[in-house]
Amino acid sequence: MKIITKLKITSLALAFALTGMAGPVLAQEDEDDGTLRLENVTIINVVNVAFKTGARTRAMEIINEHFIAAREASGTPGPLYVIHYDTGKYDMTLAWKLAGGFDDLMWYRSPNRVAWFKALAELEGGEEAARALLAEYRSLVAHRHNEVGHVHNPEDGDE
Repeated sequence: MKIITKLKITSLALAFALTGMAGPVLAQEDEDDGTLRLENVTIINVVNVAFKTGARTRAMEIINEHFIAAREASGTPGPLYVIHYDTGKYDMTLAWKLAGGFDDLMWYRSPNRVAWFKALAELEGGEEAARALLAEYRSLVAHRHNEVGHVHNPEDGDE
């Protein structure tokens, strides 16, 4: 029993070391009060989308012909980039900048989302038609996965 416990503790310590869990502790030694904050970063929400078999073409039509038009009409920001996959388990990845940082995650309905939906409703002939289009799009999605991370911004003069 003691050997198993020692193996578990050793495995846990190794896992922490390999995943960088020990890193912030070492970095904190340089700080006066032990705190460490991200500086000069952009917070990114990465969304991976997999469409149901045979649904990709219609999903992309909805995005290109309706959702992008609503974004342009509302003046809301688009994704930083979109990747369309030819292989793998996802069809598309979109990366969105969270202009307000982690605080943007606190919105159930953000001002940008409300403005975008209002523009979509105007373009589609009303809220009911906009909701129907969103429901159709969602019916084409097999699954999606969100991750939030950060990108280190270059210092002034860096490229």
